[in-house]
Amino acid sequence: MTAITGYKIEYKIGTDSYTTITADTKTTTTSFIHQGLDSSKTYFYQVSAINSKGISNPISSSSVKPAATTVPGGLTATAIDPTKIRLSWYPPSNTFGQSISDYEIQRVLGTGVYDTVGKTNDKTTTTYIVSNLKTDKSYSFVVVANIGTGFTEPSNTASATPKITSVDVPSTPSSATVQIITVPTSPIKLTATSISSTQIDLSWSLPSSDGNSPITGYKIEVKKDSGSNSTLVADTKSTTKTYSHTNLIANSKYTYKVYAINSAGTSAASNESTATPITTLKLNSLGKLTIDEGKSLSFAAKVTDTSLSGLVFSLDKNPPLGAKINSNNGMFAWTPSDSQGAKSYVFDIVVTLGSLTDRQPVTITVNDVLNNPEPTKTPEPTKTPEPTKTPEPTKTPEPTKTPEPTKELGLASFVDKSKDPQSYVDRYNKEPSYKKWFDTNFPQYSSIYDAVGLDEPKGLASFVDKSKDPQSYVDRYNKEPSYKKWFDTNFPQYSSIYDAVGLDEPKVKTPKIETPKVEKPQFGICGTGTKLIDGICTVIDVPKAKSWWKFW
Repeated sequence: MTAITGYKIEYKIGTDSYTTITADTKTTTTSFIHQGLDSSKTYFYQVSAINSKGISNPISSSSVKPAATTVPGGLTATAIDPTKIRLSWYPPSNTFGQSISDYEIQRVLGTGVYDTVGKTNDKTTTTYIVSNLKTDKSYSFVVVANIGTGFTEPSNTASATPKITSVDVPSTPSSATVQIITVPTSPIKLTATSISSTQIDLSWSLPSSDGNSPITGYKIEVKKDSGSNSTLVADTKSTTKTYSHTNLIANSKYTYKVYAINSAGTSAASNESTATPITTLKLNSLGKLTIDEGKSLSFAAKVTDTSLSGLVFSLDKNPPLGAKINSNNGMFAWTPSDSQGAKSYVFDIVVTLGSLTDRQPVTITVNDVLNNPEPTKTPEPTKTPEPTKTPEPTKTPEPTKTPEPTKELGLASFVDKSKDPQSYVDRYNKEPSYKKWFDTNFPQYSSIYDAVGLDEPKGLASFVDKSKDPQSYVDRYNKEPSYKKWFDTNFPQYSSIYDAVGLDEPKVKTPKIETPKVEKPQFGICGTGTKLIDGICTVIDVPKAKSWWKFW
């Protein structure tokens, strides 16, 4: 009789055709574990023996329905040395969406009493060797999985007794080393959420098992009201676990199911989730706005659900005189008069759709800008001093009070030449509503500086890191010739490295050199006993010497 060398294993679900799990186990082991199954399905198996002559006719099994496991399964214990036991097990099939981080090995001391003897380094390791055991003593173990929020219940108990004759026999490939690819388990936690009157968003979580093959996409089914299921998306071809269903009919009920797809096929359906897109009428917040009197203000009132049509807009609660809103598109327009400045106006913008209504308050503050001296009282808006005191008109003492446009566009229409142009820049930088108004109504200008006739500030150079000490750039410039050359070549618009990094140019103090005083000769004065004669000091009186005895 020719020896058996392996087995061919096949399975099917229901009335489907048989699918090969493994063409040849290449082992005489007569057991096999099929993983990654769907506990809602019924499975049938058939096995054929293999020898050198070929493959036998298959022997079929009865039907079986797998039960989900929430603990490590198939724990076995094998004595491989007089003092060692090797444990091996399978991961739980259902962890309720939690990820396994590692496994803990526990010795059974008594009923419900365990002692931890070690743990694996990661979630993929499903074997462990317990060492330093006593020969001829029986040991029992269980394994628990760490799933982040805690540990699972213990696995089955496995026992072994190390003997003096125990050896580790290398095993041939068996069911434990065969990578079986199956369809994934079902996606979980499907949720449908109504976003607008025409949109529902779906989200779900990964299946507990991918069937040993990466998930490549999802199938989505939908049912409207009491109708039948239809395929919304056959394959998303994406691992993204969200989907937006648009162009829906308001107040209709939509029910969804999602399936996971891998190389083996499509999983069973997820849980069902239902949502109803409901028309929600809500205006976007308008907040506070600011405008100068005499200037035009306009904006569009919008609703959060942009799919709605047939909206009617209006103003309520004492809108300012002259303010109007287009009832069809919500475009608001108002130009405050001279008498409406220096005041804030609070009123409501209202939107209506059938029986639905929403309103949002809006506050508009009007700046009073007409209290400046009348132009007729200032014949020269530049406030130039009298011509007789300024022979050259170009040397006007205060040129900043009459900014001249540098562009062909000239100054913007809102600029009052009698005002400091920097005041417009300050408002632009400090008032978001003013900035928005300028950006919307004056796009032809490159900046607020261009519009009011001021030079654009250069600001810091592009290479400057604000978190660093700017002096460090100066130090590099002064100490590294290559850095100095790079800066001088690439940033000629800056007057110096100090200008580029925002530091004041250092003032060089010129040492004061003291000029020694030179005594000027005095002419025309002669010493005692002399007299100036013809420009020469001439001796005219010689002192007479005393006799020696006159000193006593």
